[in-house]
Amino acid sequence: MSTAPDEPNQSPVWDRARHVVPRGVSSGHRVGWRQVFVRTSGAYVWDEDGKQYTDYLNAWGPIVLGHCDPRVNEAVFRAVSTCDLTGVGPQAGEYQLAEKICEVMPSAEKVAFCTSGTDAAMHAVHVARATTGRLKVLKFHGTYHGWSDHVAVGSSRSDLTAESHLNTPNGGGLHPAVVADVVVVEWNDAQGLRDAFDQHGQELAAAFAEGYVHSFGCVPAQPGFLELLRELCTRHGVVLVFDEVKTGFRAAIGGYQSLCGVTPDLTVFGKAVANGYSLAGLAGSDAAMGHLGAYSKTEATIDGTYNASPYALAAANKTLEIMESDDIFGILHARGERMRGGIEKAIAETGTEAVVVGLGSEWCVYFRPEAPVNFREAMQSDGERYARYHASLLSQGVLEPAFPTGDRRLNAATTEEDIDRTLECVRVALQAAAA
Repeated sequence: MSTAPDEPNQSPVWDRARHVVPRGVSSGHRVGWRQVFVRTSGAYVWDEDGKQYTDYLNAWGPIVLGHCDPRVNEAVFRAVSTCDLTGVGPQAGEYQLAEKICEVMPSAEKVAFCTSGTDAAMHAVHVARATTGRLKVLKFHGTYHGWSDHVAVGSSRSDLTAESHLNTPNGGGLHPAVVADVVVVEWNDAQGLRDAFDQHGQELAAAFAEGYVHSFGCVPAQPGFLELLRELCTRHGVVLVFDEVKTGFRAAIGGYQSLCGVTPDLTVFGKAVANGYSLAGLAGSDAAMGHLGAYSKTEATIDGTYNASPYALAAANKTLEIMESDDIFGILHARGERMRGGIEKAIAETGTEAVVVGLGSEWCVYFRPEAPVNFREAMQSDGERYARYHASLLSQGVLEPAFPTGDRRLNAATTEEDIDRTLECVRVALQAAAA
């Protein structure tokens, strides 16, 4: 079962890791577990004790086809064996992947690749500032867009209260002057959004949004909200940036923008595009992406030794090929609906005060009477009941996020039998949550 983040672990692996890595891991969300996973395949992971789990974390989204997909791994091996990183000119597979993304993603006329969502979001800010000559950035309360100073604001959980300020920094070390240039609005607050543009519209370089919020679970935009955001950005000359790091190549091959019908100026993507290999990118209009260059006072610079590595490009090209040839999104959506419908039925039959919400292959269970519409409401999900729910699932071999607002997802290797077994576990876990 999971543990509190600072509770000592009994595993020798954890003990050794803490001696040489801060807190034992290189990513904060990996703290708080006793498990150390040593093998993965398809929909499953195994810990060092040999216990098997059905994986609904999927590394927070990158694993979309299934763990260790042999077709993707073979493509990577061929790339590594043919022409690895050179640092000169277009890398092997780079323009082919860019062409495909331009074909399927509504906002994409040009694409540049980097290694993480944080990198891509940082470059999106730089491009927006180069495009507009302005400094301020608008984002929504609770949404996460990586750890660059420009956007690592307004998502802190540790100091959240009913009256807390919206634009508090997400962690230590952020420059206060940068934090002051971030305008934070509550998600789905149409009047608050209008007021923010009335007050800051001529100072805003960019407005960042997840078209469908996964930063605090699964919280869709209310009808007309994304359209209002698009209209306000257009009216005030603000670059609209969609963060599709989680929804891109998982909600649909063209991203959530291809489902909602609202097209941003720039799109940040990553995670599922390469089925677990390190690849992210920035896509956008010719007008916006034309400001992306190198070492110029008027252009935004993108540079990085590992940007567009041939191994990650090979993984992404093969992943997108499989997505289209194997009807991956039909599978993901059908099985996601099966899971959500089963959870909803279990909630009703057990009389649990909870609600399940989701999109495509993803879902979130909130222990509150109604689905939340913003960050503060999502954070009102009963944490103690969720802890019992999560512990019960984990003990039954079901791996999900360890905190109440974590979104979970299945991958294309998850079978209907896996879902049915999981739903039996969910019923037990819901009863444990009520205890």
